[in-house]
Amino acid sequence: MNCGDVKVEEHSLNPEIVRLKESMVSFRESLSAELLNQSSSCLNNQRFYLWHNTPANSRGKRDGITYGDLSAQQLKKFKSMMQLFLSTDGYQKVNDITVFSEGWLNEIKSDIWNPSFYSIDMFGDPEKSGSWGFQLDGHHCVVNFLVNGDNVSIVPAFLGGEPAKATFNGKAFDIFKDERDLALTLYNGLNASEKNVSITKSATRALKVGAAERAGQPDPYINDYDYSIFKKGLKFSEMSTKTKENLIILMKEYVYNLNQNFADVWWNDINKHIDDTYFVWIDNVEKPTSTSQFYYRIYNPYLWVEFNTEDVTGANENNMEPWNHIHTITRIPNNPKTNNGGDYGPFANAVNKNNPKTLLEHYTLADHHKKSDLFFDYELITLHQHNTAHSH
Repeated sequence: MNCGDVKVEEHSLNPEIVRLKESMVSFRESLSAELLNQSSSCLNNQRFYLWHNTPANSRGKRDGITYGDLSAQQLKKFKSMMQLFLSTDGYQKVNDITVFSEGWLNEIKSDIWNPSFYSIDMFGDPEKSGSWGFQLDGHHCVVNFLVNGDNVSIVPAFLGGEPAKATFNGKAFDIFKDERDLALTLYNGLNASEKNVSITKSATRALKVGAAERAGQPDPYINDYDYSIFKKGLKFSEMSTKTKENLIILMKEYVYNLNQNFADVWWNDINKHIDDTYFVWIDNVEKPTSTSQFYYRIYNPYLWVEFNTEDVTGANENNMEPWNHIHTITRIPNNPKTNNGGDYGPFANAVNKNNPKTLLEHYTLADHHKKSDLFFDYELITLHQHNTAHSH
C-alpha cells in the first residue's frame, strides 16, 4: 500500500495507546490477505468521508469489509479493539445499536436491516507508524476511531436508534436514556429568562450538521465548514450556576463515550473555552417528556452535539412511537487549531490535499458519480473543461 507523502507521527509510548496498536495489529493479522487488502486504505483516502447512517444493506454502497465477512473469532478481536477506544458506557451504546436495535429491526425487514451488515474500513498501518485509524460504518452507527501519536479521537460519531428503547431476545435496552433524561433535567431547571433565550417552539427538527443524505456522498461538513452561525441560543457565561452544572453533565455524556483518559484530554480543550458554549432546544409541546419529540444542540469550539427525535420510518409506523427514533451526532468543529485536531483529526488535511473541497466539485470529478443522472438535471463541467471549450 503506497500512500505517498502523508505526514505521520512516531509510535506513542502511552501504555493505553500501545494496547490499541497491539489490538489492531492482532485483528489485521487474523484477516486473510483478501480481506486485509479490501479493508485497508491510506490516511489520505477520501473513503474517510464516504459514510452515512442509512440502512447498511447491500444497497448501501459502503467500502471495506462487513461483520458478516468475519469469523466469530475475528469479530471478537474487532470488538475487543473498540472496547479499548471506548468507555464502558460508550461501548454499550455501540453494541446496543448494532446488535439489539438492529436485531429488532432485522425481524421487520431482514433484507434491509441486519447486524452482519456493518462495515469496517482501516486507514494507515499501525505497525509502521503512530498514525492510523478505522471507521465503523452502518445503520445508525458511524464512528471514526483515530490515533495520531499521543492523541486519540472518535469523531465524527453518529449514533442513533430505531427503536432506541425496546426489548430484543429478552434483553431490554434504552440506548440514549442518559442523553434524553439529563437533557430533560437541564430543560426543567432553566429559569424563565433562560427558557426565553434557548427554546424555540416548532414542529420542524433536524440535525444541522449530520450525515450525508445518501450513500456515496461525502460528509458535507468537512474541511473549512463554518460553525460560527451556530453561536446562538443560551450562552454558558450567561447561565445560572445550576444550569451550568446540568449542561456540563450533559456534555460529558457525549465526550466520555471515549475511554476516560483520552476523553480527559478532549475535555480539557472544551473546558478552556467553556464560556463560549451555546445551548439550543426545539420542541412543539407545552412540557417535553421522555415520550415526546424534541431536539437540542450544544456548540463549543471543541465540541458539537446534536440530539433529535426523528419521525418513524414507513416500515415501523405501526410498530413504535415517534419519540423512539433518535439520531445524535458528536463532532469537533474544524475551526480550532489544536494538536488534537477537529473532525477526523489531523488526517482531514491529508485527505483534502489535491482533492475536491466542495460537494459540487466531488460530484463533478469523482468517477463513481459520473454515470449517475440521479442528483442533477444539468451537466457539470470543470473549470478546465470550461476554459478548453472556450479557448480561442
